[in-house]
Amino acid sequence: MKRLVKVEEAVGLVLAHDITEVDLERNFKGRAFKKGHVIREEDVEKLKKLGKEHIYVLELSEDEIHEDEAAVMLADALMGENLYRDSQPKEGKVNIYSSVFGLFKVDVEKLIAFNSIGEPSCPTIHSDMYVKPGTKVAAVRIISLVAPRKEVEEAVELAKGGIMKVIPFTEKKAGLIITGNEVYSGRIEDKFYERLKPKLEFFKCQVAKRVILPDDKERIRQKIEEFAQKFDIVILTGGTSVDPDDVTYRALREAGAENFIRGNPIQPGNMLTMGWVKGKPVVAVPAAALFFKATSFDIWLPKLLVGERISKGEVAAKSHGGLCHSCPVCVFPICPFGRP
Repeated sequence: MKRLVKVEEAVGLVLAHDITEVDLERNFKGRAFKKGHVIREEDVEKLKKLGKEHIYVLELSEDEIHEDEAAVMLADALMGENLYRDSQPKEGKVNIYSSVFGLFKVDVEKLIAFNSIGEPSCPTIHSDMYVKPGTKVAAVRIISLVAPRKEVEEAVELAKGGIMKVIPFTEKKAGLIITGNEVYSGRIEDKFYERLKPKLEFFKCQVAKRVILPDDKERIRQKIEEFAQKFDIVILTGGTSVDPDDVTYRALREAGAENFIRGNPIQPGNMLTMGWVKGKPVVAVPAAALFFKATSFDIWLPKLLVGERISKGEVAAKSHGGLCHSCPVCVFPICPFGRP
C-alpha cells in the first residue's frame, strides 16, 4: 500500500524509490535522490523543482513486490551463460552485461512471452550480435513502483534457467582457397586475402593456410576435402556467379557437402554459397566482399565460428532485412542489415 505525503511534511521520512532528474543544460539524466534517502529540510525545494509535491511512503502487502526486489529476481532468472548483472538496482532497473567476447543469443519467443505478462519489462539487443566483455545486452525492470507478486513470479518461472546467453568465440583455424585462372596465372593480384584475413582474425580465427588454384573443379574439390580435414572452417573465393565457367559451387557440391545452400536473399552478397564437408563449414564468398564493408559473409561468419549450422529456412528468413541501406557511412553491425 502506498501512502501519499506532502513534501513539506516528509522531512525525516524515507524515500521508497529513486527520483530521477533530467537536466538538459548539464546533459544529465540520472538519480537525484536514492531509494532509502532520508528527506532533509534542504531537500524540499529541490524535490519541488523536480515536480514532486508529494512523496510515497510504502507499506507493502504480502502479494506486492517493490521494483528493486523484482528487478533482481527477474534478471537472475533471465541470465544464462556468460552474463552478469548490476550488483544493485538503479532507478528500479538492473542491466545485464556480457562477460566474454562472443555471440549474443536470446530465445525471442520466450522474451516476447515474458514481456506480455504485464509488469515485467526486458528489452534486449538483437540476437546474433557479437558482443565484447562489458557490453550491455538487456535491461530489466517492472513498469510500476510496486507490482503484483504473482506477475513477477510468473515471469521468473517462464525465464527460469535463462533465456539469453553469450557463446564465446574460441581460437580457430581457417583454410583459404583462392580460385580463378586470372589470379592463378598472375595476370591479376589476389585482393581477397587482405580483405578476409582481418575479418576472420577479429573473431579469433587465424588463416592457417592459403592456396591459389585455377578454375579446375577437380582440384578445387580435392582441396576442399583436404582443408575440411585439417581446419575448422574453409573459405573459398571466386567462381560463384551465374557464369557457366564458374565451378567453385559445383566443386563444393561434389565434395559431398551436406546442407548445401547456393545463394541467399541478401544483398550485397547474393551469390554466397555454403555447405558442410566432414562436419566443417565451407563458405564460397562472392566478389561483393571486395567492394562492400558488409555483405552476407559478415552476417553468417560469426554464427559459423561458434559452431552453428545454418538451415535453408534461416537463410530464407534473412530476406526480411537482407537488403543493405547503402548508408553514406556504414555502421554495420549496429544497423538493420541482416537483422530480424
